[in-house]
Amino acid sequence: MKRVLPNRFGKPSDTVLRNKMRHFPKKFLYIPIYFLFEVRNMADLPIAAVVRIAKKNGAERVGSDAAEALVIKAEKYIAQLTKESNKLAEHAGRKTIKKEDVDLAAKSN
Repeated sequence: MKRVLPNRFGKPSDTVLRNKMRHFPKKFLYIPIYFLFEVRNMADLPIAAVVRIAKKNGAERVGSDAAEALVIKAEKYIAQLTKESNKLAEHAGRKTIKKEDVDLAAKSN
């Protein structure tokens, strides 16, 4: 009868990989994380809110890739509008952005 030892390393494939990797120099084993996964920044705007806005403005359905693109474009527009509004507020000698700054910045873009 074959005696089965408890597996301390997880799955059998893990044990095989560890045995094979032992023979490679350490410098060849480093794999940067960005080669394994697509790294995306976390969006500040919720996708559901952007989809809701799109549907309120006539879109019947919004695909996930389109929703993600809308979020990215909206965030870039808001960032640009904020930068321009901040410049106008600083020019007026204020630290606080007011509605008039945002209106003027929106007209200039």
